[in-house]
Amino acid sequence: MLIRILKSSFLKRPKPVLLVLLSIVMGSAVATAFLGISGELSHKMALELRSYGANIVLEPAAGEAGSLKSDDLPKIKTIFWKHNIVGFAPYLFGQVDFGSAAGRQRGVVAGTWFGRPLQVPGEPDSIQGVKVTAPWWELDGRWPETPDEAVIGAALAKRLKVAPGSDITAAAAGKSRTFHIVGVASTGGFEEEQLFAPLAEVQTLLNKPGQLSRVLVSALTVPMDDFGRKNPSRMTREEYEKWYCTAYVTSVAKGVEEVMGGSRAKPIWQIASAEGALLKKLESLMLLLTVLALFSAACAVSSSLMAAMAKRSPEIALMKTMGADRFQIAAIFLGETLVISLLGGLLGYLAGDRLAVVISRTVFDSTVTSPLWLFPTAIGAALVVALAGSAAPLKRALAVEPVRVLKG
Repeated sequence: MLIRILKSSFLKRPKPVLLVLLSIVMGSAVATAFLGISGELSHKMALELRSYGANIVLEPAAGEAGSLKSDDLPKIKTIFWKHNIVGFAPYLFGQVDFGSAAGRQRGVVAGTWFGRPLQVPGEPDSIQGVKVTAPWWELDGRWPETPDEAVIGAALAKRLKVAPGSDITAAAAGKSRTFHIVGVASTGGFEEEQLFAPLAEVQTLLNKPGQLSRVLVSALTVPMDDFGRKNPSRMTREEYEKWYCTAYVTSVAKGVEEVMGGSRAKPIWQIASAEGALLKKLESLMLLLTVLALFSAACAVSSSLMAAMAKRSPEIALMKTMGADRFQIAAIFLGETLVISLLGGLLGYLAGDRLAVVISRTVFDSTVTSPLWLFPTAIGAALVVALAGSAAPLKRALAVEPVRVLKG
């Protein structure tokens, strides 16, 4: 009987049914798309934020100055969070005497990797160096490709009156090395006062073979929370395992510190905190947009059903006159809503999945695969929208007075 009544109701009122279905489909589709790209969006944003510089610095532990070793660098790509390591750049700093056509001045030479291929057994090959950790540098010229080429900071280049194509000599500890300038770097920071040359050449010049002053690491991390800020030394074993297995910037730094002998790893909080705050706001924004989409859909459903209920008042009054109680009337209208919401949830999931792909390709030029949990989420969202939107119309239907309506 109930099925026959529902079928008759759908066939007699196709326009209101289609309006309600369309509202549920749109709400479910938008919610599915936002939730589908939220994880991908956070990941892509984290990758984009990595272009603003490294978020972990590795330095020699107290009392072990100059003890970082070049041979330990490949181990960084073997830690627990190795897939979160976007890149790293080693540095060796030293005071030298620069000589150019404009004269001689004392300054800082920095040995580093610019874009060195790194091979780690069992791991895919990668490129490490300044080009990965500091893509925001403005370079007038190109990156060094041979051992005798170097990049000079803009401020130092101005003082020494050198430009791409010039030669500069660096002398220290009785040794000297001539570098051919192929690029001038503008960073707005202390890097503009330095000469950047291949790491091996600077190690030889400073007579510090295999030694490093610092390593900058760029890693994908999750926003810090109260648990992530706890002191690991005061954690229980279970808490420590949870902390270590969560990609906090502090836990990633700990993993890097463990493989670099004689090192102390510290987060660069200026960058890490800003990233965490931005990613949290982004997650909150996506959640808010999802809620607003569902709320708008519920309002549209409510408006459509209220208009339909106004036209069906005589039908409801006649049901009550013939003996239908509140439960039976509610079952009929909720049954209609359930059928429409299930169909709307299915169509909304399919539409939302396609919408997520379009957004991902348009904004990030990449594809996204919707997780399996999105399907039941879409159906649930459709049910919530339908039930929330039908609450007021159902209350109005149950309040219909047969005598007054039929007499009118």
